Amino acid sequence: MFVLLVASAAHAQTTVTIAWDRNTDTYTSGYRIYYGTASGSYQWSLDAGNQVSAPLSLSSGTYYVTVRAYNSAYQYGPASAEASINLATTPTPTPTPTPTPTPTPTPTPTPTPTPTSPTARIQAAMQSSNTALVSWQTTNATAATINGTSVPTNGSRTVTVTANTTFTVVATGAGGATARASASVTVTRAAAPPAPTNMAASVSGSRATLSWRPGTGGSPATEYLLYVSTTSWGQNVIYARSVGNVLTVSGDLPNGRYYARARARNASGTSTSSNQVEFIVGRTLAAPTGFSVTWSGSTATLTWRASAADSLEDTPTGYVLEAGTSPELSDVASMPVGNVTSFSTDITAGTYYVRLRAVNDLGGSHSTADVVLVAPGAPGAPTGLVSAGADSAVALRWTAPAGGAAPTGYIVEAGSEPGLSDLAKLRVANVAEFSTQAPPGTYYLRVRAVNERGAGPASNEILVQR
Repeated sequence: MFVLLVASAAHAQTTVTIAWDRNTDTYTSGYRIYYGTASGSYQWSLDAGNQVSAPLSLSSGTYYVTVRAYNSAYQYGPASAEASINLATTPTPTPTPTPTPTPTPTPTPTPTPTPTSPTARIQAAMQSSNTALVSWQTTNATAATINGTSVPTNGSRTVTVTANTTFTVVATGAGGATARASASVTVTRAAAPPAPTNMAASVSGSRATLSWRPGTGGSPATEYLLYVSTTSWGQNVIYARSVGNVLTVSGDLPNGRYYARARARNASGTSTSSNQVEFIVGRTLAAPTGFSVTWSGSTATLTWRASAADSLEDTPTGYVLEAGTSPELSDVASMPVGNVTSFSTDITAGTYYVRLRAVNDLGGSHSTADVVLVAPGAPGAPTGLVSAGADSAVALRWTAPAGGAAPTGYIVEAGSEPGLSDLAKLRVANVAEFSTQAPPGTYYLRVRAVNERGAGPASNEILVQR
């Protein structure tokens, strides 16, 4: 930071020009100067806009100054190094009088009073989780506003706040001159409970018992919400049902395959989901083994070994192939392929996560692990996806794929649960960053590279909460 001092002859004030280096990032939209008479404690502040210098009119004394940058959402970055200013009072020397002839007296006109410039100060501090005490003082002002609303020229009031807020007082003098000052408060949100862990299921006849453990750290839960569905991360059997502050629950279900998860909740909010557990009510066949893929051009051939069977009832009569756009999903296909041990298909575009189940009239097996099918010529997976920003701002950055064909663009996916893209699928240009505004909520985000052969595999998935 550079501090330039320019002496002023009026009213024993000194004009000090504060100057600093401009930030090189793409997020900075302005700067605020903080200054005061004690190091690290600043009574006054001044919004400099997007300038990199600003004048201050100061009386004699020692002052300490720092500068903080802010973005378009008025989120402030760290303070610069502190600079100090020492303005000593220098007495004006009295000149030696020189005798002059006594002039003829001339009537002196009455001078027109010069309006005195106003001054403004403001302080703001949080008093509770959602209220702030704002106090302000002005001098030589005939009117004042705070954030555009008229207020007395001096006073204080308690204000309800739900987000980080900057209060700016503008004092207006009799001659129209103005002075302004600002103060900010930061709202600290109470923490929601952590997600439950170790979700597990056991089945006895038609009765399924689900259990979990509290998450570690954070605020304790006051209740748990249960989710049960017949599809991975689905919503069709039980959705967000409160089961109270318990760690196990039981109930009867018809024969079939189910998926379950839980969330913790308290007065501050709801956690993300626990791990998802899959369980089967009714007879369970053994899953196929050796599920793998071989390629010939764009043709993928899937092969497997038949499920082991201890009796005729345990013998599979066919297999079901499931395919999804993310692991564990079957949003692309759930297709019976008959009582065979291989299946071929042409993959000309896109990326698919494929798994297999054995079935007969009495039920089905658990699935095999996913096999990933990527169309030849599709790009590889981006890496290093990270998120920045606060409040409603979300700024994503990632690294372009290291393998596969060159991408021509990217798709940003957002889901309400891991692997889902039920909230958004946004096509962006061939760049490695993306910024947007998001309403309050929980988002599971990932990015895929795309070209004329379709989308490649997903990047790492990140959790963003706003």
